[in-house]
Amino acid sequence: MSDRIDNRYDLTNIVRQTERLKQTPEKSGQNQKEVESGNSFRELLNRQLEKDVSFSKHAGQRAAERNIEIGQGDLDRLSDACDRASQKGIRDALIVMNDSAFIVNAGSKIVVTVVDKNEMKDNIFTNIEGAVFL
Repeated sequence: MSDRIDNRYDLTNIVRQTERLKQTPEKSGQNQKEVESGNSFRELLNRQLEKDVSFSKHAGQRAAERNIEIGQGDLDRLSDACDRASQKGIRDALIVMNDSAFIVNAGSKIVVTVVDKNEMKDNIFTNIEGAVFL
């Protein structure tokens, strides 16, 4: 047996590895730029969580049943109201806007239920810690 290594085999492997490494820095460079520009996973996640109000299944059904239309501007106003309620330490809030009432978990920005103006007259709202009128 010979202790010699077939140079062609080693050279082919080295070339393949080199080609793979040449492609990797570009992707790593993009990820590094995102991290350097402040787009770490945690920051992106926090921004997304802070951004939008979501509706529970129940709230979505109630809004549809009661023909309550909610546009992007309304979602932005609800999000702002949730932020304001959270800053005051309110977890569960009543938000009155556009002749509708929204019961929300302000911290998670989840609308729990929706009531229109006709039903607001006869309802008593319980399990809330505060109210925001828009």
